[in-house]
Amino acid sequence: MLRFLRAYAQNFLNSRLMDERRSLPPALISEFAEAGLLGLQVPRELGGQNLSHTDMNQVFTQLGAIDANLAIFCAVHNTLGIAPILFSATDEVKSCVLPRLATGQALTTSAISEPGIGSHVRGMTTRATRHPDGSYTIKGVKKWISLGGDARYVNVFAGLRDEHGRSLGITGFLVDSRTPGFGIGPEMLTLGLRAVPQYDLTFDNLRVPPSALLGAEGDGLTTAKAAFMGGRAVLASMTMGAAMRSLELAQRFTKGREVATGSLAENGRIREVLAEAGAAIQAVETLTSRIATWRDEGQDVPEAWYFCAKILGCELGWKAIDMALQVLGARGFLDTNTVGQHFRDYRLFRIFEGSTEAITVYLGTTLVRHPDQFAKLVHQTRPAATVLRLIDQVAEIGADRPDDAAAQHMHAAVVGELVCWTLLAMVTSQAEAESPMHGYTAAWTEHQLQQRLRNAQLGFRRSLPTVTEFDDHVAAFAGVIGDVDQRRWPAEEWRADPLLR
Repeated sequence: MLRFLRAYAQNFLNSRLMDERRSLPPALISEFAEAGLLGLQVPRELGGQNLSHTDMNQVFTQLGAIDANLAIFCAVHNTLGIAPILFSATDEVKSCVLPRLATGQALTTSAISEPGIGSHVRGMTTRATRHPDGSYTIKGVKKWISLGGDARYVNVFAGLRDEHGRSLGITGFLVDSRTPGFGIGPEMLTLGLRAVPQYDLTFDNLRVPPSALLGAEGDGLTTAKAAFMGGRAVLASMTMGAAMRSLELAQRFTKGREVATGSLAENGRIREVLAEAGAAIQAVETLTSRIATWRDEGQDVPEAWYFCAKILGCELGWKAIDMALQVLGARGFLDTNTVGQHFRDYRLFRIFEGSTEAITVYLGTTLVRHPDQFAKLVHQTRPAATVLRLIDQVAEIGADRPDDAAAQHMHAAVVGELVCWTLLAMVTSQAEAESPMHGYTAAWTEHQLQQRLRNAQLGFRRSLPTVTEFDDHVAAFAGVIGDVDQRRWPAEEWRADPLLR
């Protein structure tokens, strides 16, 4: 697969054209299917590759280095689409649907986000009703659904009620998009990832049979969580691929670029920022590798590790891409260069599958309420003694919870970030003897944790302006910048002429 992807990138791929046309090449799906990329973890007897998590990480790191659109296309299909079917569909449905998905005869995705909710899935408004014959009717709207308009099978999650109107909890359904009542809304015109469209989906009293159920009634969040947690680790692997590629290009540039002080590659400050980016990449790579190994060994991996991979993988990866763009100077700002497109495409990863801020607060809140869970995370590895001393300080900060609601949110964000850096320091300290760069990475990660601990110990209980005070402050901007809302020209007419209907 890796050889195929490298040859495909060199000989057949035009990322710039895909970006401009907002579409994947017509032959890509069949070629990727033939290479096995559309059934990465589907069992071999159902037409898939049955890859381990470790091997799948390699594939997504490679995809991430080549093009974010290809990476997201494969990730959505394999992790958000196929995984819930593998986890929760009946054997009969699996034997019917999975061979089609693995061989590229059909695509799949999941639909959870809605116009009013993103990561707050319990606020879901899409509803499903169970009928006496065991069938279900789904009604509602989903938003920001990758491949939503192209997938034949969509895992739809909805709040289920029985025939008497009693709530049965969030439930998953495998929906064929050819079912009457399935509607496809407009494509979102995104800043990046333009070749993998995001769609609105509507379900207008869409009826599905009992076999559409994914798992047990009311157990949809379990199915969705399993897929999304795995997807978060995959996002980190993809971002690392892009960060590696960006750093590679930046390093090439510095070696050939002469400045007033000599070679840019020998400039101390440039060496420092490049080395820090390299350490960040290696640290996250060590983390995702550890998660994959645990999964391959059948170990239970606590959610915090996946959140850490998502938060630090996407934040540090995008920061490395931004650094590469900065080092390239004016060349980095050209949209025709690889790093510029990485800059746009991978910006979404800090938002995708839970924004950094939302899941950092969630992680911090969870561990503040259940400090025993943090202790279990620490005992999952054997970090260096210096890191263990820092871990005790993190626990002390977590226990110092303020009473004020706004301060609690800030406290949770601090704790969530500290926990992520703690986990990263734990795994990198174990690998520090593997090479000189591993040693640098372990020291760099520990230093990052120390810095954040110092900031946290200085205090985060800042007095914020009230919502009204800040609203008044922003409203006053109008006196400086005026009303500059653009009166858009009428949208392009796409409907058939009435005389031709």
